[in-house]
Amino acid sequence: MMLTLAPHETLELHELLRSEVLTAKKLKATIPMIQDPDLKTATTNCLNARMRKINDIQQFCQSTGMLQ
Repeated sequence: MMLTLAPHETLELHELLRSEVLTAKKLKATIPMIQDPDLKTATTNCLNARMRKINDIQQFCQSTGMLQ
């Protein structure tokens, strides 16, 4: 069964994905500059969580037929 999203839901999903991708890019650029090991670990964990969120959103979009 294909799930159909309303136009405003599609827009919100797009905004969420864009925000997650932008944050992930910023974290990736920042990690090499971090010298404190604890902060670097925390930032890397945050990046990994963002990447999982991005993957989940992409899988959802595929399940709804938004991405082919």
